[in-house]
Amino acid sequence: MGKFRLLPNPIFFCLLVIVLCNTCMAQTGSFTATFTPQNTSVKPVTISFTKPLFKFDNPHGYWFVNPYTGARHFNTMPDQGYGDVPNFNVGFLTFNETANDFDFYTLTSNDSDAIMLQNAGYYITAPAYNVQLGDKNKPLHVHINSFTNAEISFALSGTAEMSNSIGNGEKLGFGTITGTGHFYREPKFIKSDILPGCNCDPTIYATVYDQENNVRTTSACETALNNKIFDAVQKSMSGLFTNVNYNSPERPLPAGAINITMMAGCTNIDVPVKQRPYCSSDYYHNWLTGIDAHKKLFTSDDRYGLRFIKIPDNSQMGFTEDADANRKKQLTMIDSISKLMQAKKISMQEYTKAVQDFAANINQNAPDLKKLEAESNLYLTVIINPSNNTETELKLADKDKTVVTHAINGAAFEIYSPIIKEDDGNWTKSRCAIYLGKFTNPLMGKSGGGFDAETTNAVYPANANKLTVYNIIIKMEGGKDLMDKAVANIDFSALLGLIAKQ
Repeated sequence: MGKFRLLPNPIFFCLLVIVLCNTCMAQTGSFTATFTPQNTSVKPVTISFTKPLFKFDNPHGYWFVNPYTGARHFNTMPDQGYGDVPNFNVGFLTFNETANDFDFYTLTSNDSDAIMLQNAGYYITAPAYNVQLGDKNKPLHVHINSFTNAEISFALSGTAEMSNSIGNGEKLGFGTITGTGHFYREPKFIKSDILPGCNCDPTIYATVYDQENNVRTTSACETALNNKIFDAVQKSMSGLFTNVNYNSPERPLPAGAINITMMAGCTNIDVPVKQRPYCSSDYYHNWLTGIDAHKKLFTSDDRYGLRFIKIPDNSQMGFTEDADANRKKQLTMIDSISKLMQAKKISMQEYTKAVQDFAANINQNAPDLKKLEAESNLYLTVIINPSNNTETELKLADKDKTVVTHAINGAAFEIYSPIIKEDDGNWTKSRCAIYLGKFTNPLMGKSGGGFDAETTNAVYPANANKLTVYNIIIKMEGGKDLMDKAVANIDFSALLGLIAKQ
């Protein structure tokens, strides 16, 4: 009997191909919208493009439905370099609404919703709101057909505005828009560690997910740790604002007064204490952190820093009655010598020596303003979980008089290096660092930049929880008197309470 082959059923094969193709196509997103100008002399413009399935960590197509709050966030944008592609069609779309139907205008007060469609010649946006028109304004409308963590489908209608994308972006007028969008993403999210002691959500529902600027929204657990650290640092420093800071903005600072402000870029802790469970998070108004923050131990990024400014009194500035009287006496003597020289009763050499002696006397008794400036300011920085030698080392002022002490209860040690005058007449401010947690013994050596430094390393456990505080350093640079006031009024127990035992 001859051999034969079983041929596939052609109908079944066609159905299988159709099913497979539909499965493939279902994961390809698409958008199309047509803008019809009110000005009939301008032709309608259509923006159309497709998007493959978005990876779960792709910031150019990212959205979520928060299961705890019902909050929804959607954002999609073109990849970098889109403008280099001929005849490009792209869209920048952002929705932050729980309702399935909503209207909006461009540049609204909270900018929660935004649409900009662009090609090589034009860009189309929601209409700008005209206060003079009031209720006669017509918005752009969005209808959500489907919104899940894996899929979003929506339709656009209503009013839009078109501008020229070439040159100065001339507005070309209003019109109507109709369009649809349908996109897909992997239905999963990255997660942070869980903050010990908190029943918090580690899922990163990022309303901001910006790879180009390396920032994203924190998870609820990351926010809880930020809250915990803020509360502890605020409590530890509250004595400075109560006992040291001269808080009277309605009149100038008096001599001897100390004013404490936040260093540039640092969090304001001089605010009323918040009575809150730090584990709570509203999921939406969370902090921002680095895209990959969940992959490394939490650090404070120099978020806490204070500046002390002490107003010198007249005596420190050299303005005293005795000094003033002495200057008047010497000026009278110089005037007399000048008259003797003019009358040729003394030589030019004798006159010149007298003037030089006068100048030397003035300089000898004048205050050193550079030293005064160095001692009248103090910069204090709190470093959480220091991660490199630059953070853990202390660059020295006077190497020969640097000391390591154990005066603060609970601290590993403190390092103090006093002020020193440099050869150029400038002064290197006193420097101090207080180490809380676990560190290697400090050793005299060199910093990475080649400066004299006490070097030490922070010690961390293996496989450390990334949302745990193990070590803290308080660094101070400035006047010794201000350092003493700071140390006397800081509640170190509040900071020590943050630190996990090793």
